[in-house]
Order: sequence, then structure tokens, then C-alpha cells
Amino acid sequence: MGFAKISAPSLTDLFVHQIENMILSGELSVGEQLPPARELSIKMGVSRSVISAGLVELEKLGFVEVRPRQGVFVCDYRRKGSVETLIAIMRYNGGALRQNEVRSLLEVRDALECLCLRQVIDRVPLAELEGLAPLLEAIRTAASSEEAAERTYDFHHELAVLSGNVLMPLLYHSFHPQGVYLWALYCKRSGIERLYEIKLRLYTALLNRDREAVFEQTHAIMNAAIGDLPFYGA
Repeated sequence: MGFAKISAPSLTDLFVHQIENMILSGELSVGEQLPPARELSIKMGVSRSVISAGLVELEKLGFVEVRPRQGVFVCDYRRKGSVETLIAIMRYNGGALRQNEVRSLLEVRDALECLCLRQVIDRVPLAELEGLAPLLEAIRTAASSEEAAERTYDFHHELAVLSGNVLMPLLYHSFHPQGVYLWALYCKRSGIERLYEIKLRLYTALLNRDREAVFEQTHAIMNAAIGDLPFYGA
């Protein structure tokens, strides 16, 4: 039996999380200037190197902007952020997404799905599509909602790879935690069997090269999820 090494968050991580929380809670507002590094160091009881490293990370996440000879200012993370910013938001919400964030994620996912599936229909030979059957079966036989969600991710990620678009699987992988989170919630609400059934219908439409059915099925899944926002969102 193997045991993984336990490691505590670094002081830099703790500093970053504290400033993130202050921004996301509204305690620090957009445009507000943070105190100088020396003052933050004294107030928070950490070295200036910890503050400097943390500010670099916060700028990468889109939470702050470091302006030379002016100071550090809180940013509108919607304009400066990335997928990592979304993960930080989930962390702040205890691993959950708020309703407007769920809606935004589903709308982006719908657009990506349609682009991906259009290219799969046009480019992928039937024999390669038939090779996806074990991934679909893995959804049906999953032992838990979390496992079914992971297997659903595997199925869609493989479709993204088959699409031939170099960026598509990278985008899917970037949204892996959020996608699995939503599929797991769907399973807990509707059941693994229901998730398997809708993916089987999508897969059958792909095998039949039924473009209309593929897109109808994709839109229906996303619209149903958006309709369930009170359940999905925090």
C-alpha cells in the first residue's frame, strides 16, 4: 500500500488565496490599489519575497495589475483572467460554480461541442468512430457519479482528438475539472443510466452521420442543463 506525501500550502499560496478571497468577496474592489509590498509584509507577517511572488501569481490569474512606479491595482478578472481564474473562483465557492458561471460554461461548451462534432462527422472514418464504443460502455458500467463523469470526459476528449483540430483537445483538457464537476452533478440528479442513454443517442447519430440529430441532441442536453441552473449553481 502506498501513501502519498502530505505537503502544506506554501506561504505564497496562502497569500494568493487570501487576496483572491478578498477580491471575490468584494472586500477589495476593481480599481482599488493594494498597500505597498513593505506594508503588506508587515501586516501579514510574511517576507517581501512571499508578497512579490504572490503578486506575480495574482497578476497571471488576472486578479491584479502591477503598474511600474505606480503600484498594484485590483483588476476586473473577467477581462484579464483565464481558465485558472475559474478554478480559483470554484475554490472560493468550496468547489462549486455560481449560476452565472455555470450558464457561461455551458454556453461555451455548446459552441465547442458543435464545432467538434461537425468536424468529426466530416473527417472521421466509421471504423475510428466504432472504436469509441468501449469508452461509451465505461460510462454505463461506472460505479459512481464521479467515475461516470470522468468516463464522459474521456469520451468527449477522444472525439476532440479525432476531430483533427489541434486546439480542440487542449481546450477540452483545460476545462476538465469544470466539465467533470457538472457531469457528476447531472449523474447525482438524473442517474448514471440516464447519462449513458443520452451519450448513446449522440454516438448513434454520429455513426449514422445524422448531422441534424447530432446537433439537436447537443443543444437539447445543454438547454436542459441551463434549465436546471437552480440545481447546478451555487
